[in-house]
Amino acid sequence: MHHDIYAGQSHWLSSIRSGLRLLIIVLSGTVTGILVHTLQIYRGNRYLDLRHGELPMIWPARTNLAPTLVLFTVAMLNFLASVAILTLSFKKSFRRPIRSRDLYRIVAGSLGVGLWLVALVVFHLLNKASKASLGRYSCTNRNMMSNGRYQYRAVCSEQGVAFYVAVGATSAEFLTLITLALSAIISAKRPSLIRDDKHRRHEKRSMSMA
Repeated sequence: MHHDIYAGQSHWLSSIRSGLRLLIIVLSGTVTGILVHTLQIYRGNRYLDLRHGELPMIWPARTNLAPTLVLFTVAMLNFLASVAILTLSFKKSFRRPIRSRDLYRIVAGSLGVGLWLVALVVFHLLNKASKASLGRYSCTNRNMMSNGRYQYRAVCSEQGVAFYVAVGATSAEFLTLITLALSAIISAKRPSLIRDDKHRRHEKRSMSMA
């Protein structure tokens, strides 16, 4: 009986985890797509036609792309890893709780959360510290009367959206890690429950025979 209850809990946690993993794919893919578009604006809109009264669009000679590239790299890696994990989760052997596999999943999940946190901190601190960072420079000049003001505004908005979507992806990854830890606890308890059930059945048989 207890064994059936724990089996149901494991299935329930697995379903939640699959839903969270799908959400992570959407969020990390969104961050990746947004930042790709940001970089396309940066590289493709340097030379725009000037209108009357406008100043030319200028990016710093050494634009600091590090915050954008760090967040983009982590988002892309997380997207690819999440797609692989979700694909493998359809295999029964991958879903089946095994202690060593549970430990591996928890370590991998912790690494994923850690990478997201590092990317968010680096993105925020470098944008704040560097006046030449893509995000800070575009937000500073978004209201400037230049031929690239719309590009500045787009980059500024996209950098902000990418950051907050990444926060959402980090939260979803953390919740996934919690479900993995709960599954590992249930998996660790299951053998003792099975032994207890077998022992009870054996005692009942012995009493009935007596």
